[in-house]
Amino acid sequence: MWQSLGRFILKYRLPLLLLLVALTGFMAYQASKVQLSYDFARAIPINNPKYKDYQEFRKKFGEDGNLLVIGIQTDQFFTEKIFNSYTSLQRSLKKVNGVDDLISVPTAVNLVKDTATEKLKADTIFVDRNLTQAEIDSAASTFLNLPFYKGLLYNPSTNAWLMGVRINKDLMASKSRIEVVNTISKLADEFGAANNLTVYKSGLPHIRTELSVRITNEMRFFIAASLILSAIH
Repeated sequence: MWQSLGRFILKYRLPLLLLLVALTGFMAYQASKVQLSYDFARAIPINNPKYKDYQEFRKKFGEDGNLLVIGIQTDQFFTEKIFNSYTSLQRSLKKVNGVDDLISVPTAVNLVKDTATEKLKADTIFVDRNLTQAEIDSAASTFLNLPFYKGLLYNPSTNAWLMGVRINKDLMASKSRIEVVNTISKLADEFGAANNLTVYKSGLPHIRTELSVRITNEMRFFIAASLILSAIH
């Protein structure tokens, strides 16, 4: 049997070789279209009561996995140089394609009563431009007297300041999120370097992007290593 098979291979070696090349090319073409899924698998069954409660929560309060958090720690936050630089960072982040919304100290508002309509209206605390130290001090006094933001955008006991960047939820399920998250990280790091501050980044967009990039790189490494080892042996 093996002799017959060997004679067959030797006799038709050229057509078989061409067939092998064609199949290899076809497989390589199909492999080039393989995409990595950016949706994380469910950890519990969909009929689990906790999962159903979670889905009801999402329907009521919206998506929870598209907020990237940027944090800094400084007792000089309301100095002219750092605050204006922080406001400039906020403007740059708003221009990033895929950023839907942003919450930070410079975007904070104060609810005041409209005497004409007897209704509450949102009043901007910090004007959206470079401010003088006197203007920053005046607005900061108003901001720090609002208890709502304490523990949300800042922690006075640790001098920590937080900025939340909401990324488009449809983009978060695509490969494009890597570029968006990397752009946000780059802008944040540039702000930190310019002001000699350590910038901390967290949130599901940042964590998922870091994890997916690592998985992709490791997959490429192990595939290449497997091919090399197979060729050697």
